[in-house]
Amino acid sequence: MSLEDISFPNPFTSQGEIFTLLECRIRALAGQILEKPEWWRKVRDEEIISKWRQEFTEQDAELVKKVWPKLQEDYDESNDDNGDWNANKHWPHKKITPEQLNYLFGWLRWLADQRDAKTGIEMMHIRNVYQSYSLVSLHLRDALLKDALVLESVPEAEKDWHPGSNNQVLDLIHPSLHCFRIGKTLVNHSETGSLYVPTVKEYMDGRKDLRFNYTPTALRPSSISDQHQWLPTDFLVSEDGEVKCLSYINNLHPDSHKSLYSTITSILAKFVPLWDRVLSDVLAGQGPIIVVDPYSWYDNRSTPQPELEGFKQQHPKDENAATAAYCHAEEEWWNSRDPYVPEPDEFSPPDAEDRVNFTLRGRTIQVIVKMANIILTPEEPEYAGGSWHVEGMDNERIVATGIYYYDSSNVTESKLSFRHALGEGMDMPYDQGDRQGYIRAYGVNGNEGPLNQELGYVVTKEGKCLAFPNIWQHCVSPFKLDNPSRPGHRKILCFFLVDPTLKIHSTSVVPPQQYEWYMRELRRAPALKKLPVELFDIIAGLVKEDGSGTGGAITLDQAKAVREELMEERANFVVELNEEVYEMEFNMCEH
Repeated sequence: MSLEDISFPNPFTSQGEIFTLLECRIRALAGQILEKPEWWRKVRDEEIISKWRQEFTEQDAELVKKVWPKLQEDYDESNDDNGDWNANKHWPHKKITPEQLNYLFGWLRWLADQRDAKTGIEMMHIRNVYQSYSLVSLHLRDALLKDALVLESVPEAEKDWHPGSNNQVLDLIHPSLHCFRIGKTLVNHSETGSLYVPTVKEYMDGRKDLRFNYTPTALRPSSISDQHQWLPTDFLVSEDGEVKCLSYINNLHPDSHKSLYSTITSILAKFVPLWDRVLSDVLAGQGPIIVVDPYSWYDNRSTPQPELEGFKQQHPKDENAATAAYCHAEEEWWNSRDPYVPEPDEFSPPDAEDRVNFTLRGRTIQVIVKMANIILTPEEPEYAGGSWHVEGMDNERIVATGIYYYDSSNVTESKLSFRHALGEGMDMPYDQGDRQGYIRAYGVNGNEGPLNQELGYVVTKEGKCLAFPNIWQHCVSPFKLDNPSRPGHRKILCFFLVDPTLKIHSTSVVPPQQYEWYMRELRRAPALKKLPVELFDIIAGLVKEDGSGTGGAITLDQAKAVREELMEERANFVVELNEEVYEMEFNMCEH
């Protein structure tokens, strides 16, 4: 497949196809099975399957009762403490059926067939998400732990606690530090080989994918920054899947951490087959398991809608009584309406002709690297969790994420949840005012509810490699110390894959901006050691930016100030993105 024929979806526009709650339930139950040891063997054992069927039936009955309290016969309105019952729902209002369980276990057996026994790579219950517990060998994991220790063991004053994290998130490598400063950072000119500072317009004009004709007064899309860009590293992926690092990793000194470079590159190679599967699935697309038509899902109702004329005949001399009786009957009729959602067909494997086989092999890819530890103590025993977000902005064009959860100690189970946007509401099929149909069929509240659907979660256990597309928002759930009297931690290595059909400014063309790196080399230079301090300072000053923040290297304090600006810009963007896309209100007005 040529790159010219490929177009990956943009994470900053609505993506979603709406799914029935029946499908959401099937996928959620599958997710429970996929976290069980040797699940691929157990799904072929009828005795185990029979036990799981019973467990799921009982579990489902409790969830139906919990999620839909007002539909229960024993519902007591005076004791309702369930909040807004009409909020978005994640579970169907009817109990699970044998047909749905049959589909579930038929699908799981197929997933077992698709599992790669050699690498442990397996498809998850959430679309386009893959995982493996055996991709990274124990030897390679131990190497990462050893190499990371060098970054972790710096003096306390040098530790880079993530701003706003209450000293719980320790950044070992983070792309927001020493980011590319648009209009200020030096770039190696592709034709002349000389260093220059491209203007904001030159930067924008060089990125045709942004589809934005920049002028200082132009209305810029909020997904495009005219100030900052994370810097990826270029990696060459051979035809056999070997990976070679072609440039430096931002904020990781290539000499001081030579061993970590090798380790990170080796682990990145393990993610190539994961990303191949993720991106192939994204390009192929997948339809829903169960398709319903909101315009006809009441057609099978046996009770006709009440008509006022009939009640006038019952109360020929009392128009008020006729109207009151009609209104009561109309309300009862509406409340009893239940959209028809068919049972899933017997599971059948996807058509092979619909499969897309995309690979990163034989390409140079651009990857943004991040390493971070979440550290809990008896004094600060709980991590509050993260916010809903996708990675980066249009400047980075991240299409997929890979996370290696390489070390956890004394912390409770953590989850990574996913959700997708559904569109602008006006494009969705529905009959005027059919809020009840939508909430019961899809779990989506048409009375100013958010236009998104949660897709489920994955458990983030130690040793897991997880890959997913950057079209789903994700959110880290809260967790805490397992034993509150001892400290605990969770350590991750993250890779953000830039759209492989594009080339953005990377460390291959942007020289290091870390002023401290240059000073280290200058102090080592034999010819400079004999110079008077005044002359040395003059030479050292030549590598620094020009005083206005343009060109040259910047100090760590300057880089941290820029990081604050970047974080504020992106925090504002996330708020705007949620308001305009992921949490837009759904009002069932006329089409």
